[in-house]
Amino acid sequence: MRLYAKASLDIGEIKEKRRCGCDGIEYNLTEEFMIQGAAFREFYPNEIFTLHNVEAVHVPYMANKQMMHLEHIFQHADDSAITNVFRLAQYCADIWGHRILVVIHCGLSLYDFMEFELFHRILEERLAELFGLYPAVDMAVENVVPVEYKPGEGNAPRLCNGIFLDTVQIVTALRESFKDRIGSVLDTCHAMMTEKYMNAWLREADFYPDGREVPMEIDYSMEHYFKAHRGLCKLIHFNDFIGNGYQENHGTGFVSQKKVDDFLALYRKYEFDCPLTLEIREENYENCVNFRTTKRLIESNLRRNGVST
Repeated sequence: MRLYAKASLDIGEIKEKRRCGCDGIEYNLTEEFMIQGAAFREFYPNEIFTLHNVEAVHVPYMANKQMMHLEHIFQHADDSAITNVFRLAQYCADIWGHRILVVIHCGLSLYDFMEFELFHRILEERLAELFGLYPAVDMAVENVVPVEYKPGEGNAPRLCNGIFLDTVQIVTALRESFKDRIGSVLDTCHAMMTEKYMNAWLREADFYPDGREVPMEIDYSMEHYFKAHRGLCKLIHFNDFIGNGYQENHGTGFVSQKKVDDFLALYRKYEFDCPLTLEIREENYENCVNFRTTKRLIESNLRRNGVST
């Protein structure tokens, strides 16, 4: 099993992740890349791209804590943001001699994806161009949390985004045109938060006005996630959450061996063979304590199951 590490375009952080013993890097792009991306080779030291094996590139994370989703990027006439991400990915593919994965969130429901005809057509046309221009780059769509929460006085959580398995269905639809150039990313933190909030709101509240119970076949379990992503998943973002799962509670390291064991049992049960990115929050990204703890828990499981590490 290959274990990757999320890292910013920062030499100190990449060196620390290399010391941690990861098999590859998934770049965590920020708003800085939105500004400098067209000239990334001049702006960033080349050592950043040659220091340690690069496997994936995540679309930029914005200063306002919002991620650039697929529907945000492709709805604009100027889609240089995603073009620059693909250019970076192809540049790294040429350096390291293997395919690179671009990871992007998608907040659309399947209904919106199919019914927004103009967006759907533009998306497929532009993806066809990008895949043609950057032949060593694939793309994977990551599941999101169907609850949005912005801290602040008077703000309350709200339901939004595609619910549960919409990402899997959207990927399946895109594969009709792009085959295995498109896949999914299963983020365990996002999936667990979905399970927590949807179960709480649908099962523990009076969701149906006539008093009927929510049918049990609505299954938000982690097993259902693994089963649905089987055969589509190119990468797992392997992380936990605490509390409400937002801000500093999001993407935390694992501390429970049992939870890690349970997830890896599902990984084996549904015959996954994709790598894991340990997308772990740290107090100091040049001393990745939480990454190392999670990695030890994974390696303990692998040893007990006779898998070489």
